[in-house]
Amino acid sequence: MSRALDPDTAISIQKANSQTIYRDLVSALSTNTIGPLEIEFLPKSYPLAPDCNVLVEGNNIAVTKIKLVQAFIVARAIFFNYMRECTEAQESELRDVTAVMLLLDPEHLTAANTRKRLIQRREDGPGNRLEELLRQELLFVDGYLTSRLHRHTKSPTLWGHRRWVLGKLKSLDVERDVFQDLKSVILVAAERHPQNYYAWSHMRWLVQVFGESPTRSIQGEKFPLDHSKLVSVVQNWCLKNPSDTSGFSFLLFCLFKSGSLSALARIELCSSVCADILRLAVSFRWIHESVWVFLRTVIASEMSTESIRIDFLQAINTIANSRQGKKAVLESAKGWYRENQQILQI
Repeated sequence: MSRALDPDTAISIQKANSQTIYRDLVSALSTNTIGPLEIEFLPKSYPLAPDCNVLVEGNNIAVTKIKLVQAFIVARAIFFNYMRECTEAQESELRDVTAVMLLLDPEHLTAANTRKRLIQRREDGPGNRLEELLRQELLFVDGYLTSRLHRHTKSPTLWGHRRWVLGKLKSLDVERDVFQDLKSVILVAAERHPQNYYAWSHMRWLVQVFGESPTRSIQGEKFPLDHSKLVSVVQNWCLKNPSDTSGFSFLLFCLFKSGSLSALARIELCSSVCADILRLAVSFRWIHESVWVFLRTVIASEMSTESIRIDFLQAINTIANSRQGKKAVLESAKGWYRENQQILQI
């Protein structure tokens, strides 16, 4: 979203009751829900009733960018009044203004750091109260990361804030369901912003930090992260998004990270994944670089079998014959594979 204001927007801001718009937006963002909010920006031409500033239905919120700018102006003024000297009674309002500021500008680092400081002020209090605050903050940031907000879903500031919150929960020995985060946050953000490097990098961190320790089921039983299940979920997503390099890169990470499996099980898993991808690649004549970089890397490693290597080369020849003039990616994959065959050490 551009920060520049066109003349019509500037006139609208001057005429509007910004205080009322700000209060209506804060009320919508402060709605107590059991899940993250779903936020959307309405086009300028969207018809709203004169007394309606924000559309709210359940967890869904919609606001025009003009009204968001108007609310931001009020929020920013309040923010600079409270940010240096904030009493306990003013903390709630400071959270509200930072929510509005981050909705307009997801890279507003000062607003994100202020929310961190508000949480840190409760670190010396009861552990259950701090955990509750952290879970509320997680709901807040997940709403921004998974909503239909193009800049927010790929915001390094917001992904970094989520990582900080989870790190605090980890320090309280609060376990995390990695699969739930994958399905409800990572895959949603990756779908809404393709090539979402920040989302997949966050998932790597989750696997490394929370995947190594047992997670707890609903019944209270602990169980280790199932790498085969993780691979299956990510593989299905990648097959639906074959041009997404970041997704295939994480799938490669999952295969090479499956250290809990035996050597034979790892080879079988890699062969199965490659076979599924090759089958679809041939069927749809895929020439996506993301697909072939993934395949060449796995098949050149020690985790592939002779039969899958033969299928790999045959698939390249089959697709190349039917896609004359578009063979550069295929020939590059074949050449790289031959140069690096069995050199990669996993």
